[in-house]
Amino acid sequence: MGGLFSALPNMFNAQAFSTMKSVYTLGLALILSVPSIGQVAFGGQPIGLTGAYLPEAPVHVMPEVDVVALMAEDEQRAAQGIKGPYRFGFNHHPDLSTASNGIWTTLPNGDGVWRIALECPGAYSINFEFNEFVVPEGGRVFVYNSAGEVLGAFTAESNPGHAELGVTQLAGDRITVEYVEPFSVRGEGFLRIGQVTHAYRDIVHALPTKGLGTSGSCNNNVICPEGDPWRDQIRSVAMITVGGSGICTGQLINNCANNGTPYFLTANHCLGGNNTWVFRFNWNSPTCTPTTNGPTNQTVSGSTLKVNSAGSDVALLQLNSTPPANYNVFYTGWDKSGTTPTASTCIHHPDGDIKKISFDVNSASTASYGNATCWRIAGWDDGTTEPGSSGSGLWNQNGLLIGQLYGGDASCSFNFNDYFGKFSTSYSVLQTWLGNCGNTLQGYPLSVGVNEQAEARELTIAPNPAAGLFTLTLPMGLEGGARVTVFDAVGKQVSSRSITNGAERITMDLSAQPEGLYFVELTAEGFHAVQRLVISR
Repeated sequence: MGGLFSALPNMFNAQAFSTMKSVYTLGLALILSVPSIGQVAFGGQPIGLTGAYLPEAPVHVMPEVDVVALMAEDEQRAAQGIKGPYRFGFNHHPDLSTASNGIWTTLPNGDGVWRIALECPGAYSINFEFNEFVVPEGGRVFVYNSAGEVLGAFTAESNPGHAELGVTQLAGDRITVEYVEPFSVRGEGFLRIGQVTHAYRDIVHALPTKGLGTSGSCNNNVICPEGDPWRDQIRSVAMITVGGSGICTGQLINNCANNGTPYFLTANHCLGGNNTWVFRFNWNSPTCTPTTNGPTNQTVSGSTLKVNSAGSDVALLQLNSTPPANYNVFYTGWDKSGTTPTASTCIHHPDGDIKKISFDVNSASTASYGNATCWRIAGWDDGTTEPGSSGSGLWNQNGLLIGQLYGGDASCSFNFNDYFGKFSTSYSVLQTWLGNCGNTLQGYPLSVGVNEQAEARELTIAPNPAAGLFTLTLPMGLEGGARVTVFDAVGKQVSSRSITNGAERITMDLSAQPEGLYFVELTAEGFHAVQRLVISR
């Protein structure tokens, strides 16, 4: 990749390494000014993308997959009313470790760098699991693709208290894994990759020609005006990568202590390998129409199962890491009274797609589905659900959670009969963790002021990477003097514009700039944010 790192030397020697350190420190300082992203990631830049000389990373090529057969199996499941997990990938099970595979390189300062490339021929994207993730203090793990998209750095604090880590999807059929181990702790770290997922469906929308939005056209993007009364509940919902190869939906849920414990509610039938699940928050289109991609890097990895029950198809997890403040999440309130809702709303990721919202303006009824006690939605008046929506919440007319999606027949072409496990039935097994504070509980936090909202919400860029044209979604509540400035990787200003009060999003164009890494800075009264942008054509 060019820009800031293109000036780095092409070989390691004492003088070159000194130069590399100074340039790398400049890049690191810029990157670390970006709000913390990832699962949970801590910023930085892999050495393999700095332009510095490293031997080629050995490539481990996975077997090809039978996409036609997999698609046929998926169609049979959908025909049976199974809403999830929505399968998008095929899991390979290699056994690759820092002890037996890849290549180690010793830097002049004694630090070690381990690298391996994973290739899944024909895959839209790749995600994987570290079944052993032991990283000592100072150790950093990065994952990146040929477009320069980077996940990481992952450290021991990315999944505290656990020795496993699930890594979310990166576009393309080849990715590189890099582990940097400081000289002072050489030999103390160990990584083992035990599962690699070949995505035969394009859930990251890697191909611009394919278009965004594989879910039915009757679905509503949550940014649309229909979603305005549901802004808090929308922030609670996340898409889940389950078992490496499947997609479900779920939501953060409040407890009686109102203390932000990251409890997460989803469907019992989504369970499987939950300690390496990846939870993606705020994957929302920044525009109502057309649908455009949003940030995919607001993720948390790992969870602990607290309780589950087939009687209402419910599962309660606790995330291993609390979502960072800049994710601006909400812990939804709930109603365990069993009172029939006069109207219902569902917020979900149908078909593994960007977040959607659906509405039924009629009363639900009680029904049994798969031997579970459920709310039955006779028909959706606006929107629908699809495979991938499993586990998504059902909210009543008061904005309180009353269930989670089990299954049903609904689709854009036949929009009838969906079944949600009743929260009132679930509560007897959830009470140990959520507490006992009456039939209803409001969400957490109860309210967010304008200034707090501006502090919490981050500047987002979509698409990213971009060919030139991109959209910035701005934090709410920006006050006078807001300005966006774009710098190239060496700190040269390449674009700048003022923001009018009340603006929610703006479009900018860097088509005249070369490919590479850029930094987009937003400054306003009481607010400052920087985000990375990759221009790639």
